[in-house]
Amino acid sequence: MTSAGLDKLDEITARKVMQTGVATVSPELPVAAFQEFLTGEEISGAPVTDENGGLSGVASKTDIVRFLTTDPTLLSDEVLRDVTVGEIMTTAALTVDVGDSVREVARRMLEGNVHRVIVTEDGQIRGILTTFDLLRLLL
Repeated sequence: MTSAGLDKLDEITARKVMQTGVATVSPELPVAAFQEFLTGEEISGAPVTDENGGLSGVASKTDIVRFLTTDPTLLSDEVLRDVTVGEIMTTAALTVDVGDSVREVARRMLEGNVHRVIVTEDGQIRGILTTFDLLRLLL
């Protein structure tokens, strides 16, 4: 992309590049079921929502690995059935507004060292935007 093309990153909003139809999970979901969910959806993470659809956090494969590496005795299928997504999720989910520029989204992702942000509008989840979505803009 030319420097003129990079200037357009201020004009393109999160709404234009986000993925809609976001698959969410409950904090009560067992981690073993969450792993199956991620595989089935072919994704690496998902927003965690409460019973009212409000954002509680984000859970990912990284959270699973982080949890499992805290204690070697946790490496069993039984533990993964007993532990819930709510116990391993990242509660400080990074959100952006649908009107934020992709340049701003990229800056916030870099600062937060995250691979996905939840796109919201008036406090409601509208989509998800990942590093892959940003990379597609360069092709």
